[in-house]
Amino acid sequence: MEYNSLKLHLYDMNEDELFYKRYYYARQQKYSLEEFLASLDMDEVHRRNLLITELPETIPPEFLDSYFFDMSNPASIVVQKHNRYAPALTHHHTFFEMAYIYDGTCVHRINDKDLVLSTGDLIVIPPDTDHSVSAFSDDTIMFNVMLRKDTLRVILYNFMNTRNVLSSFFMDNIYARHANDYILFQTGQDLPMQEAFIRMYWESINKEKYYYQAITHTLTLCLFLLIRNYERSVIMPRFASRTDSQGYGIIQFIRRNYKNISLKKVSEKFNYSPEHISRLIKSSTGMTYSQLLTKIRMDEACNLLSATNMTVSAISASLGFLNQEHFIRQFKKYANMTPTAYRKLHPTMEQAPAALT
Repeated sequence: MEYNSLKLHLYDMNEDELFYKRYYYARQQKYSLEEFLASLDMDEVHRRNLLITELPETIPPEFLDSYFFDMSNPASIVVQKHNRYAPALTHHHTFFEMAYIYDGTCVHRINDKDLVLSTGDLIVIPPDTDHSVSAFSDDTIMFNVMLRKDTLRVILYNFMNTRNVLSSFFMDNIYARHANDYILFQTGQDLPMQEAFIRMYWESINKEKYYYQAITHTLTLCLFLLIRNYERSVIMPRFASRTDSQGYGIIQFIRRNYKNISLKKVSEKFNYSPEHISRLIKSSTGMTYSQLLTKIRMDEACNLLSATNMTVSAISASLGFLNQEHFIRQFKKYANMTPTAYRKLHPTMEQAPAALT
């Protein structure tokens, strides 16, 4: 479909939306719902992955990465138009989800709190957060962009290495158990933002050569524009407890200083004993201080191996290792392969266009 044609037909109902609209109105009366359910072709329902509240076998217990993504491709990004009239099922998933309201209104219910979103609102929901979406109008258009936690830093390498409220939100939800459960930007009638999401959706459905690269670079531009224009008005919930807030601050400090950090330096920064810092880290992440530091360093090593052409020696030095051999041993223990082997399995996007076409 041509780009301009897509814009003209953006409000057309697709096959699934027509199904969900009939289902939505059938649910208004008991007898009509019974007739609707009795008429279903269950083979068709399962083939199309249609979600029926009254039929638990159609509802996954959780939405895993493998439900949406090409797991063989670390650069994969999923861009979809949300199905209008789909049932508002409370669910959670193992990936980050960005929801952008192109037009109209909808309700996001996140951990029992209702957020009414309207045109231009962009909300990011992290993994393992219970939420539902209500979009019961022909005029509501919402785009979803889904990003795997394991490959987020590879896909958005330049953005994630810029210190800002959104990159911190992503990173803290990767390492912490109880980070913020959403972040919301209100962009209103921002035309470049609207065009960016249509462009990503068009690339996703047409899948022309280098479409993953086109989506990635468009999304990166989107995120930088969000931070430039809307960081001061960002909306985030407060932490549920003082312990969560303290753990969040400690994780941020370790992430920003992992090259030359020590437990003693962390305890001095926060005026707590090393033992208390260790307990806070364990409570916030489920990991010990050493395990958290190793994970942060090894995740960064994976990113540098996948997203740059830096030598193994340069990567080792940039992560604060005193010698390359120690880094290689640590990496092999973490990834079950050497850095060189990992790089061969995860080439940069520029090195592997065939895998993205």
